[in-house]
Amino acid sequence: MKAQRFGITVVAVASVAVAIGAGAAATGTTPAWLEALNARSEALNREHHLGDYAERRALGEPGPGWLQALQARSEAMNRYYGLGEYARQGARRSATPDWLAALNARGDALNRQYGLGDYAAGKGVPVRRQGAS
Repeated sequence: MKAQRFGITVVAVASVAVAIGAGAAATGTTPAWLEALNARSEALNREHHLGDYAERRALGEPGPGWLQALQARSEAMNRYYGLGEYARQGARRSATPDWLAALNARGDALNRQYGLGDYAAGKGVPVRRQGAS
């Protein structure tokens, strides 16, 4: 409903603007408010490099310290998120990455739940050492 009212309002305002512009064109004069609006728009375009005053700039070569800045940012993010050499380790240190240990634990739990692998019917209780995969 609001969108329909908004659309009707836009059409009405556009119609009034066209009528004023047509009236001004018929008399050959531009109203003072329209001249002022056009002058303001042109000044803003010039100031902000828009419209006829737009400038295209080519990107130059990066500064001399861009690689050091990128490495410093990477190191700071690694430190913040505990990645790379800043990876957080639990109380026990293991050669198995945490993601692999979690994946193995999930796989083992699903095998146990659905009776697959070592937990298949007829195999009995699996003989596994604690921590072995």
